[in-house]
Amino acid sequence: MNRGLDPVAGGGHGWLRLWSAIAALVLVTGAGATEAAAQEIVRRVGSVTFRVDGSRAFPGGVVVVRLASRGRLGSAWALLDGRRAAFYSDRGVPRALVPVAASAEAGPTTLGVEIAARRGEQRVSIPITIASREYRPRYVFLSEDERARLRRPEAAHDGRRLLAVLRTESPNPAPGLLLPPVGATGSGYGELRTYTGATDVEGRIDALQGERHRGLDYAVPVGTPVRSPAAGTVLFAGPLALSGDTVVIDHGQGVLSVLQHLSRVDARVGDLVAAAAIVGLSGDTGLAPEPMLQWRVYLHGVAVDPTVLGPLL
Repeated sequence: MNRGLDPVAGGGHGWLRLWSAIAALVLVTGAGATEAAAQEIVRRVGSVTFRVDGSRAFPGGVVVVRLASRGRLGSAWALLDGRRAAFYSDRGVPRALVPVAASAEAGPTTLGVEIAARRGEQRVSIPITIASREYRPRYVFLSEDERARLRRPEAAHDGRRLLAVLRTESPNPAPGLLLPPVGATGSGYGELRTYTGATDVEGRIDALQGERHRGLDYAVPVGTPVRSPAAGTVLFAGPLALSGDTVVIDHGQGVLSVLQHLSRVDARVGDLVAAAAIVGLSGDTGLAPEPMLQWRVYLHGVAVDPTVLGPLL
């Protein structure tokens, strides 16, 4: 159970009113963006109709694939850039949320769909286009102590530990809208960062390739309550060499939140947390350059822009 992680604790109804207002704004903004940039591809192969929404097909975004069939469908997966995304039920309709990595190149590519059937596996290729999305470069100063931290043996070990958690895939129902874990504006996702005297910093944190920044950074004072972006199960809660005190929450269907650089962790592995439940306090642990919270969202093991994925859940 969740050890009394109360959505109204440590901030009360004022926070919930703010959370509700943010939810309404995200829903309105997301709906408008979808209507303005609708790019649905419809293809029928045999008894199956494939609907591909490419309105968010850009680096850091998400491609949405839905299936309809006159007969019963078996297990199905969508594939993009060598990565596989399972289909889950969304109000009775099979849907796959396919991540587009921040490092993806703009241009034409192919989305694959595989469906297991009694007569064998059906494979369909659908041409799509990845739109361009610019992310600014950023230089990050690392002190000698921080560079020494990067060289510690436990840093590489912790990156592999985190990666193992990020590969979790549970069939739990999608949690609903993801909302920011603190009442502030985050920035930095997708930035191509250059660090003082160090390379592959992002890759060392989660043992994945690429130096694009994986999360949104929130500049908040140490001790700011950090809330779960949505309901879920705590998969990891504790210190890591580079991301500091960290909480990982499984929201279901391949969606995970990672909350980093905490000064205090108020959750344990296995806790069931409600949306907006306090799971810790912000801090400056690990490689945090200042008091902050960093929020990462991984979809099927790929870090995507939380503001893009959030309205889809």
